[in-house]
Amino acid sequence: MRRVAKVAAALAIAALLISAVRIPVDTLLREPLTQLWWLLDSLPQQLIWWVLSIVGFTAVLSFTRALHHSNQESTVKPIVRETQLDRLTALIELGETSAWARDVLGRRLCQTAAGLRALQEGIHLDDARQQLRQGRWPEQHGVAALLQPHSDKAPTPNESYADDLEHTLDAMERYAQGGPFEAS
Repeated sequence: MRRVAKVAAALAIAALLISAVRIPVDTLLREPLTQLWWLLDSLPQQLIWWVLSIVGFTAVLSFTRALHHSNQESTVKPIVRETQLDRLTALIELGETSAWARDVLGRRLCQTAAGLRALQEGIHLDDARQQLRQGRWPEQHGVAALLQPHSDKAPTPNESYADDLEHTLDAMERYAQGGPFEAS
């Protein structure tokens, strides 16, 4: 019953609005629309159809371009620039649980340590790499294990990888600044 009353009230309000607005709209629109109709009727029909065709073609063309452009925007993914620091940080975090990440990080550290040794001691880079691979340098067990992840010195799963990594990085930093590689 309430629905019927609401619908009846809405229809009554609409009828009142239409009757109140009909006269002003009629006086405002009837004369200009009648003049426009006479103008269009006085023009040659072929001209009107050409203009309508051009307007329609332009509207369809602009609509398809806008649609195509919006589809391209939705398929293009934003480019996320990842810095080397971000990748290295992710690799270090992954090294806590992943043997692959430890291996990759160990190889990078091995290359860096060999380069540091070649610069500090004036030896050839290949000699420094060979001494690292053979386990003749460095003598510290934890550092050697990180620099040679596939060797027999590699850390066991119950050892703390983060502590060994921190110790190795400290030793490499001290060595890069001219100090000894071994802990004092």
